[in-house]
Amino acid sequence: MQLVDYIELAGVVVTCIAAVFVGRQTYVHFIRAKAFSYIERFNSQEFMELRIAIDKWLASQKNPQARVDVLKSENPDDIEISIKIRTFLNIFQELAVAYEKGMIDKYIFFKNFDYLILSNWEKFAEFIYILRALNNDFSIYKRFELMVEDVKNFKKRDYIKNKTYIFGYGSLMLPQSIHNTLQREDNEYPLHDVTLHGYERSWDIIVPVFSQKLQEKIKVLFLNLTRKEGTKIQGKILQIHEGELEKLASREVNYHCIEITKDIEAKGVLQKGDTILTFIGDKEHLLQKDSGKVYVMANYLDIIEQVKKRFSQYEKAFDSVCDAEVLEGKYSFKA
Repeated sequence: MQLVDYIELAGVVVTCIAAVFVGRQTYVHFIRAKAFSYIERFNSQEFMELRIAIDKWLASQKNPQARVDVLKSENPDDIEISIKIRTFLNIFQELAVAYEKGMIDKYIFFKNFDYLILSNWEKFAEFIYILRALNNDFSIYKRFELMVEDVKNFKKRDYIKNKTYIFGYGSLMLPQSIHNTLQREDNEYPLHDVTLHGYERSWDIIVPVFSQKLQEKIKVLFLNLTRKEGTKIQGKILQIHEGELEKLASREVNYHCIEITKDIEAKGVLQKGDTILTFIGDKEHLLQKDSGKVYVMANYLDIIEQVKKRFSQYEKAFDSVCDAEVLEGKYSFKA
């Protein structure tokens, strides 16, 4: 083989490597773009309006069989909601196909869509099972179900590999209060002191509760976080395990979960890849001038006082003032 042949062969090899590299980069760009397109879609006004309509319908139709009956109804209102249901579920089926075929970046997929996928499967699972049985077709939304299983498995691995913490700034700073929700067998809740930048405590989230003393539903104020540049507050973080975030979410009525990892200052606690979450009040449940009569429960204030006594460094941490009337007695979130 002549020198020129070696040069030509080398040229072919380099061309092939370049082609593979370009192809790989093109594929990576495609699957990432696809993932971001779904993020935009799920955040679009159209999807939000569809999601609100579906949630209202689910709240009004508690019986799974009654929900399925809507699909067969010839009533104009039922036909309209039937179209919305099928559109909503088909979006997740479409996402599942893209995931199955490798058309979407899996890292972005798992990190951004996990809660959306699991929460909506939970809402519709029984509905889908009945729909399958009635049609004798167990492939209906099967890809959606398989995607759910993969997300659950990923979350199990992710909890082992990377730690997830919840930031407490009120009752979630007290181990006994945490135990009332998580019910760990060992009753161990190791807490770590951290600083959250860019937020301050505020008494401005309204939660409806049933007062045993008044024997009626009332509006009650609880602690919240308000975004404010240049401020910082002290709180505690607790590592949570698989399934515990869902338990905490059920407890935090009128709050939603957000990630605050980048805003947390924690010395010697966090590792690269760890995530810190917290609960912040929903905008639609914030205290307004026309909110009417609101209270703050003495039992909740007692929890805050217990935090101050147990952790002396937090004596001046709760400087936010609550002007609502203090109400004695027990309360519950369900009448």
